[in-house]
Amino acid sequence: MDMFDEEYVQWPQRWSEEKFGEADFPLFIALTHPDADAGELDLVTAWHVALWFVDDLFLPLYRCDHDQESAAAQVERLMLFLPLDGLPRPLSPGNPVERAFADLWTGTAATMSPLWRDRFVSSVRRFLDGVLWELDHAVTDLIEYLGARRDFGGLQFTAVLMEHGMGELGPNVLRSREFRTAVDAFVDAISLHNDIVSYDLEVDEGTVGNNGVEVARVALRLDRRDAATVVNDLLTARVDTLAEAPATLPPEAVPFVTSLQEALAGSYLWHELTGRFGQATAGILGKPRGLGTSAAYAFSERSGPRHTLQD
Repeated sequence: MDMFDEEYVQWPQRWSEEKFGEADFPLFIALTHPDADAGELDLVTAWHVALWFVDDLFLPLYRCDHDQESAAAQVERLMLFLPLDGLPRPLSPGNPVERAFADLWTGTAATMSPLWRDRFVSSVRRFLDGVLWELDHAVTDLIEYLGARRDFGGLQFTAVLMEHGMGELGPNVLRSREFRTAVDAFVDAISLHNDIVSYDLEVDEGTVGNNGVEVARVALRLDRRDAATVVNDLLTARVDTLAEAPATLPPEAVPFVTSLQEALAGSYLWHELTGRFGQATAGILGKPRGLGTSAAYAFSERSGPRHTLQD
């Protein structure tokens, strides 16, 4: 897709082939989708790489030139490559993300119902608009931050895409308040855990503005360690909510939410194993701790034997 072209490796220094290899995005997908077959892993990895590229580099490059208008126009153009009918359009992709969307969407949409396509496209739009919003906004309230993070963090997209390997969820599940609460808990838990683990690196890079630890530090006038404790307490509560969710769900939603639990455990492990965050896990804040944090690691163990990394 030409994501390693010279114009994309200047800032931040994350998209050289070496940095890309250290991040090991395929490992993230393998750990968060332990039952997916090889074809599904390839598809889900490719989608996530495209959106990671958007978040890390593609839209932030517009911020360097303070060109919000062009960034917004680019988001509108990207959505043209995700038509709801799933059919190819006579559009010529002009950059790596457009090429990725054009390459992936037709095959992805082929197995989706119209309503499912609409939810998928809406989740991509929510993410792109969230990243666009984040470029010009710094959140100062922790509750407001959680709401904004659900948009620009992209985990809602992850949850919708998980259905591609498991099967489409029915309308009664999607309408369930308990199901929506479980999905929000999954999104919040991965996002807050990422904030804690990546905080030191983001401070060093100067990109820490919209990190939950920094928001708590500024809003509550705390030092870094106490701010991390506040965020970890919130993280623990969200993990506990996800742990308790299956008991309150419609039966047909339980396998999907169990997969969300396993995906959270996989995300925790990826953060420990990847080189994406440098020495963040051993920095000032250390690893998140607490009963709920431990529960995240236990999700995969409770579910019975799982595939090993070698598998």
